[in-house]
Amino acid sequence: MYDLIQKFIVSLALGALIGIEREKTQQEQKIRDIAGIRTFMIITLMGTISAYLSSLYTESILIVIIPCFTLFILLGYYLSSTTKKEIGLTTELSAFTAFLIGVLIYVSPKEIPILLTIAVTLLLSFRFHLHYFVRQLKHKEFFDTIKFIIIAFVILPLLPDEYFGPFNAFNPHQIWLMVVFVSGLSYIGYVFMKFKGPKQGIELTGLLGGLVSSTPLVTSMASESKQKSKNINPFIFASILASSTMFLRMIVEVFILNSELIPLLLIPLISMASIGFVWVILLWNNKQDIDVDLELKSPFTLKPALTFGIIFGVIIFITKSAQTYFGSAGLYITSFLSGLADVDAVTISISNFAKQGLSKNIAVTAISLAAVANTLTKIFLAYFFGSKKFFKKTSFILGIMVVVGIMLTIFINLYI
Repeated sequence: MYDLIQKFIVSLALGALIGIEREKTQQEQKIRDIAGIRTFMIITLMGTISAYLSSLYTESILIVIIPCFTLFILLGYYLSSTTKKEIGLTTELSAFTAFLIGVLIYVSPKEIPILLTIAVTLLLSFRFHLHYFVRQLKHKEFFDTIKFIIIAFVILPLLPDEYFGPFNAFNPHQIWLMVVFVSGLSYIGYVFMKFKGPKQGIELTGLLGGLVSSTPLVTSMASESKQKSKNINPFIFASILASSTMFLRMIVEVFILNSELIPLLLIPLISMASIGFVWVILLWNNKQDIDVDLELKSPFTLKPALTFGIIFGVIIFITKSAQTYFGSAGLYITSFLSGLADVDAVTISISNFAKQGLSKNIAVTAISLAAVANTLTKIFLAYFFGSKKFFKKTSFILGIMVVVGIMLTIFINLYI
């Protein structure tokens, strides 16, 4: 009995969550729809009661109730559509979903309906953001995304999941899976950038730029510093913030792929990131904020994805070759040189090698060297593309990151 009562209470609570969002939206739009907070609570409770009665007597009860409830929703839609300025089915479909969630509360583990309710509520809450995202989405970006989804979810399962070639270095399925993984992480930042719009505040530009790709952002900020030399502090601010965020991105990648490396890897990466974040915090009030027009290409285009796949495959081969013939020294040199161009490919490949028997200390050292190398690349970019003042200030902070990263990497390799 206690378990049943608990399910009824959860049902009412989940219905209230969806109902609050719907009623709040109706108040903001000054309309009255077919269902508010009380109605949604009753709907989810009705779903749970229907599932309970079906388990007691016969499943035909639920089979009869669902069509009846559907007709009730359609009738409510017909009556309310006569008073609506805009015709939509969002509330009606939400009500039907709430009924099914109520059924799931009784017949499935409670985590499933709770997660579904949160997902539905978030989806309803993001109405304006989603519409804005669609308006900002270009046709080319849309078709690139469709092509990538086909390759990721149709072609990927068909690729052979086996190793072949010299040193058994190549696995088509694993290589392409990592391409999907990295592009997915980049897309999260890209979507947030689209939600905000083309003109970003300097904080968001640096933070999201670091999630998408910090190297192009630093290049863009360096170029801007030459064109707007009177006020370069915002560009320095964004560059340091993006460079620091890159280390957090690396930590997320390693945590997902091989969490056993995290305790050691946190020492150099968090230390380097903290230097940048402390500098950013100190200058927060004096950053002279401006809007930055930053154009980032969709990470779901085919060319960058294929390019990353090729780079990733080449780095795997070179890394295995260097380790076989030159031991850990060869691995370190390869990681450093590869990190100059792309830190994600090195981070992912080394994380996977550590699963196959590579020492944790060696793996952490290799990943840290790649992070140091990529930071050095940003110093060179600041020199070649930025103004002298931009280079001087940016290279000072990035240089401290490099020195600290090297010292901690040596410490880990020798003493831990």
